[in-house]
Amino acid sequence: MTGNPARLTSLLAPDATVFFDGGGKVRTLTRPVHGAQRVTRSMLTLLAGRPRTTLHCQSVNGRTGTVVRYGDEVAAVISLDVAGDRVVQIWAVLNPDKLRHWNRAATQEK
Repeated sequence: MTGNPARLTSLLAPDATVFFDGGGKVRTLTRPVHGAQRVTRSMLTLLAGRPRTTLHCQSVNGRTGTVVRYGDEVAAVISLDVAGDRVVQIWAVLNPDKLRHWNRAATQEK
């Protein structure tokens, strides 16, 4: 995630938007972020630099998505709206209450 921010930016539409849902329990931005460069910066700031961070691509509510884990814990579920070959919107759920199901499912898979 931190190795090539330009690669992430290249996947985004120039007017891409990211919405964060921390539910008041996880410190995150409370307003949407617009523009590919700003979206890249906010996503990397939020998710990069944590030890043992892994990304797992999978369907999220029928959309293209990514599950972010810090160690064994699901820390974020990200769904993507794609138009053509670019991401136009990102929905990043970090609210631990909304991630309970994801963490229970991860525990049951072990």
